[in-house]
Amino acid sequence: MTKNRTLKAVGFFIVLAAVLAFLTLPTSQAGAAKPIRWKATVTGVNLTGTGEFVGGVDHVNINNGLGTNTYSCGPTGNSYSYLELQVFTPSLQFINMSGFSGEGALPPSYGFPNTTALWPFCIADFLNNNLHPTADYPHIILRFTTCGCGNSITDLMTMTDGQIIPVRMSLLFFSHIWDCPPSSPFTEKTFLNLNMNAHGYIKDGDTLPDIYIHRVGNTWTAYVDTVFDNPAYQILPPDSTSANWPVMISDNILGQYATCSSQVGKKGRKTWTTTYHYPCAKAPLNFKIAFTKY
Repeated sequence: MTKNRTLKAVGFFIVLAAVLAFLTLPTSQAGAAKPIRWKATVTGVNLTGTGEFVGGVDHVNINNGLGTNTYSCGPTGNSYSYLELQVFTPSLQFINMSGFSGEGALPPSYGFPNTTALWPFCIADFLNNNLHPTADYPHIILRFTTCGCGNSITDLMTMTDGQIIPVRMSLLFFSHIWDCPPSSPFTEKTFLNLNMNAHGYIKDGDTLPDIYIHRVGNTWTAYVDTVFDNPAYQILPPDSTSANWPVMISDNILGQYATCSSQVGKKGRKTWTTTYHYPCAKAPLNFKIAFTKY
């Protein structure tokens, strides 16, 4: 990485860590002493990638590892395994992403850059009309984890050849954090953050989960064919003073924006509270990503 890109990445990870407690980011492959071990390709009905992604190249990180949560997320407790693709330059493209329905609404000051449609149709404009990531959303994280999907696998690397397991997907478009008071530089941008989140499960009449990983040799292929309708994860996320995404309760395309409120306490001192809001949407999402270890 260049010095400028490295400084930006360091600053981004510091901010992201404060916002996303669940998405504990691993150490980047870029600049590591070990040789590059992962490459990936993205293809599908709604999402494609520009060429092959190679972990450790300037604009790509591919990570795998183990993690733990402070809460139980499956039959194995709070342990989980993950595979993820991190992209820093425009190289992912959404194709004909449509059929949106939604709950909740956005105030006029929140949305996506260069879009005018109301929620949830602004998502389609944002996704279909840009290569991703964009300048305002400079980092995409596409992560698959074993957490919360009812299987006993805690380490994806121990899957046997030919094995299939359901996984959880998180596809995150992160712009910035919010802060109060409203004059804070962290609230000058009002762009919406976005997280497509879904847990794999087998629908009636199907033989495969709607989100799963299939290992064949040294390739772990994640298949996504979901409308975000897993019945076990349909709680609508409430407003919260915490910036942590409610990804373990709500399979949806989740927006995130924040508002500030204040109250005057003793001696006339004003205190500010940041409240995070999560409008929800659903739409068909169909693609696959093959992670190959070499």
